Amino acid sequence: MNPNYEILEQLLRLDIEAGLATANQRKAQRQLVELAKKSKDIEERSSRIRSDMRLKEGDLIRKYRRIDELEEARTEKSGRLFAAKNDDEHRGLKREVDNLEKEIRDNVRHCNENEDTIEKAKELLSHDEAELAKTLAASADERKKAEDAEKESAGRLSELETVRDTYVKRLESRLQQHYRRVSKVTRNPDGPIARILNTACGNCHMGIAPQLMNSIRTGREVEFCPNCHHILLPEIKL
Repeated sequence: MNPNYEILEQLLRLDIEAGLATANQRKAQRQLVELAKKSKDIEERSSRIRSDMRLKEGDLIRKYRRIDELEEARTEKSGRLFAAKNDDEHRGLKREVDNLEKEIRDNVRHCNENEDTIEKAKELLSHDEAELAKTLAASADERKKAEDAEKESAGRLSELETVRDTYVKRLESRLQQHYRRVSKVTRNPDGPIARILNTACGNCHMGIAPQLMNSIRTGREVEFCPNCHHILLPEIKL
C-alpha cells in the first residue's frame, strides 16, 4: 500500500472538519450581518419619518400664517363690503370675499390633512423606536453568541490548518503540489480529496475507468480524477 494513502486519509478527515468549521464561521458572520442590517433598516426608516415630519410641520406653520393673512384680508374686505357705494362695487367686493373664504377653507383642509399625517408619523416613529429598542435588546445576546461562534470557528480553523500543513508536508512532492493546487480551485467544502463511491468520483460523480479503479484498489499509486482532478481514495468497505 502506498504510504501516502494513510496521510491522505488523515487529510480528508481534517478537510471535512475544516469544512464544517468554515460553514459555522460563515453562518455566524451572516447572523452578524443580518442583525446589523435589521437595526440599520429601522434607523433609516425612523430618519425618513423624522425628515418627513419636519417638512410637514414647516408646511403647517406656513399654512397657519397664510390663514391668518387671509382672515385679516377677509375682515378688511367684509368691512368695505357693507360700505359699498353701488352694486358694482358690492358685487366686486363680494367675489373677493368669497374667493378669500374659499382659499381659507382650502388651507384649513390642508392643515387638517397635515396634522393627521404628522400624528400618524408620530405613531410610526414611536413604534419604530420601541421596535429598535426591542431589537437591540434581543439581538445583544444573539450578537454575542454569533461573535463567540465566529471566534471559535476561526480558532478551530487555525488549529486545523496547522495540523493539516504538517500532514501535507509529509506527502511526496508531486502530491503536495497537486493537493495545494486543487485546494485553491475546488468548490467542495471537504477539500481536494474525494473518496470513490460506487466506482465513481465522490466529488464530480463521474465514473472511474476499470484500469484506474484497479490501480486504486491495489494501492500501488495515488490517482487523480480525470474529470475534476481531485485526489482519489478507495471506497470504504462496510
